[in-house]
Amino acid sequence: MTDNRFSSNKIKFKKGECQRPNGIFEYRWTDDDGKRHSVYARSLVDLRKKEEEILKDTLDKVKFKTDYTINSYFKIWRKVKSGVRETTINTYLRVYDRYIQSDFGNTKLEDLNYSKLVMFYKDLIENHGIGVSTVDNINVILSMILNVALRDGVIRTNPCIGAMKELKHQYSGTVKKVNALTRAEQTLLEEFLSRPSVYNSLSPLITVMLYTGIRVGELGGLKWSDIDFENNEIHINHTLIYESKTKGGKSEYSLNPPKTRTSERCIPMNIKVREALIEEKNRQKIKGIKCAICVDGYTNFVFLADSGKPFDYKKLNHRLDRISEAIDNEIKRKGSIYGLTSFPHVHSHMLRHTFATRMREAGADIKATSDIMGHHEVDITLNTYTDTSDEFKRKEISLLDSTTTHKKA
Repeated sequence: MTDNRFSSNKIKFKKGECQRPNGIFEYRWTDDDGKRHSVYARSLVDLRKKEEEILKDTLDKVKFKTDYTINSYFKIWRKVKSGVRETTINTYLRVYDRYIQSDFGNTKLEDLNYSKLVMFYKDLIENHGIGVSTVDNINVILSMILNVALRDGVIRTNPCIGAMKELKHQYSGTVKKVNALTRAEQTLLEEFLSRPSVYNSLSPLITVMLYTGIRVGELGGLKWSDIDFENNEIHINHTLIYESKTKGGKSEYSLNPPKTRTSERCIPMNIKVREALIEEKNRQKIKGIKCAICVDGYTNFVFLADSGKPFDYKKLNHRLDRISEAIDNEIKRKGSIYGLTSFPHVHSHMLRHTFATRMREAGADIKATSDIMGHHEVDITLNTYTDTSDEFKRKEISLLDSTTTHKKA
């Protein structure tokens, strides 16, 4: 070893530092458990950078050694969280109560790391049958909680960051894809609803969803004052919510702002939508249905049950299930209809997918479609909401034939 007080460049060493005969710099230290450690670097500057990290880690082990658990910081997060709609918070609470609180929520923050978090997620997916999208929501909630702990200096890093990337790739085949209705399926659905039956009253509502891409909560929040028949426009400015304000309490209606800033929008009405809304107005007039409720100062909602209360959109999927079964049974009796030998189970979100897909097939501008649907990014519309039929793909690829023919000519 050289002089243990100075480097070869005459720089005085700090405690634990030295320079080996081969010129490599070394730093030695003993941890709290009495174990000796060494790190090496080619320069004293690099060595001291490593020393700083070691010192920081040592201080952190003392600083971050707390009794805080995920559950205890969840309570802190609830107190400081702001700027989130009540319905969103209630969704967070339900997910937290169901998947995190009773077991994983007791994990101490000082014991929490990336690998432990990923193993928790893998267990939910593989052993409990929880979908990747639900686990992704769990990760979002945990990330928000741990971000508060991070800002408070209770943890050094947030292990949720990047935790879902590999899992989404690994379990991509388990994600249930929402499909749009094919043209034949949509035609059959519209025909079925137009016939006199117990389901006929749903025809205007479903038509509006199919031809506007409106969200079901936005549909419930529509008021006649939002419908501009003169300019053929629908103005989206509220979402209707029906749920309990407190756990186990009585459910109540409330109106919230739309999902995002871009969700507050104006949707042009085509002929089908205009006729459907007029049909709904006439239906209510004939049956003597009048809005019997005022929600947050608003009344005269567009879609009403016979009772005069806003249409219970939470029961819509149940009714769509029955409609789907009825159509499927009719196909089975006849052997096929429009080339269909079966009919899918339709749900409300599928109607939104169908709108986006029909717009895509019609060659509509993707930005315009995105704006109509209230998306803040075009990529959401492209990657999530548009399927392509075999017929459309054949039509698109035939464009190459016309290009080749033109060149030969």
